[in-house]
Amino acid sequence: MIQLDGVGQVFDGREGQVTALEEIDLHVREGEFVTLIGRSGCGKSTLLRLIAGLLPPTSGTVKVAGDPVTGPRPDVSFMFQRPALLPWRSVLSNVMLPIEIDGRTGGRSKTAYRELAHQLLEMVGLQGFERRLPQELSGGMQQRVSLCRSLIRDPQVLLMDEPFSALDALTRTELSEELQRIKMELSTTIVFVTHSIEEAVVLADRVVVLTPRPGRMRQIVDIDIPRPRSLGQNAHLTEVARISGLLHGLLAEKAEPTEQRLLDEVWPR
Repeated sequence: MIQLDGVGQVFDGREGQVTALEEIDLHVREGEFVTLIGRSGCGKSTLLRLIAGLLPPTSGTVKVAGDPVTGPRPDVSFMFQRPALLPWRSVLSNVMLPIEIDGRTGGRSKTAYRELAHQLLEMVGLQGFERRLPQELSGGMQQRVSLCRSLIRDPQVLLMDEPFSALDALTRTELSEELQRIKMELSTTIVFVTHSIEEAVVLADRVVVLTPRPGRMRQIVDIDIPRPRSLGQNAHLTEVARISGLLHGLLAEKAEPTEQRLLDEVWPR
């Protein structure tokens, strides 16, 4: 579904060029959930913007569904860190906003899209809140609205840039579990950026570890834990903790000899 081959990104700064990404080769399968982790400034958000067509790569190629990405696509949706809801519009109107802006209905009537919006809101537990304004909702509820808005066009690809980072720990866990359930129902291809290693492990089919800037592919780790996953289940907690510890080692600039030996045994370079 997503192909990045030899992708590099260089930005012009006041003191010269800054290389954000270098030689990124990543293929994401249809229906796969991939999380990106790495130190701040390693190019995770830049990578999402390249896939979304919001930024042209300096080098290499980016494809979605076999087609070169030359700009934003209607079948690729982007969810940001903040809900960015329009305060004067109701919950339902905020969810419907992409349909109004785009103007393309994809063969569906606006009535059909409104029915879909109601279904999405019910799916995330917001049935009965359709007429509420954003300021009447908690932060977690606002992010649920933002998620529904991202899904209203039934995208092939959903890009998520730390969407739960501003939430409290319990709400973040609840939304992670909610996102897993939605993913299992809709089979959307998801690329998810997070600074939380545990969140990355709970959500992903594969975790992509990037090196410090310039961001390069250090390791791709397969996560073989049955879904749905929850940190509240002891079996999942033990496995998540084990893999998270290994990922911590991969992210460290200098791993301890014993830790590095264990990493090399589990995931040879």
